[in-house]
Amino acid sequence: MRFILYILLFNLSAACLWGQGPEAKLDIAHLTGDFYIYSTYHDYKGNKIPAHGMYLVTGQGVFLFDTPWDTSQFQPLLDSIASRHHQTVHWCIATHWHDDRTEGLNIIALKA
Repeated sequence: MRFILYILLFNLSAACLWGQGPEAKLDIAHLTGDFYIYSTYHDYKGNKIPAHGMYLVTGQGVFLFDTPWDTSQFQPLLDSIASRHHQTVHWCIATHWHDDRTEGLNIIALKA
């Protein structure tokens, strides 16, 4: 009986460890006032690497600082901002030229 209990416990533990769904590719957290931090993730050599950006909600729209890692993460960010704040992104500035900051600039240029 004890052996069966151990087997059952092992199987439940394994299911919890390996049976989890995919991790979120977008996290948004309130910073202060109308500023929010967002994080997107990219797989680099088997490691999950975060890239952090920020946005400011104004009465005229949202000002985005940096874009997500890749274009597949950009629309979920825009959708989350629209859903959360009932605003759209009108402006975007990249703080430097790496992909984790500039990959969505073409998309925002078409939408803004």
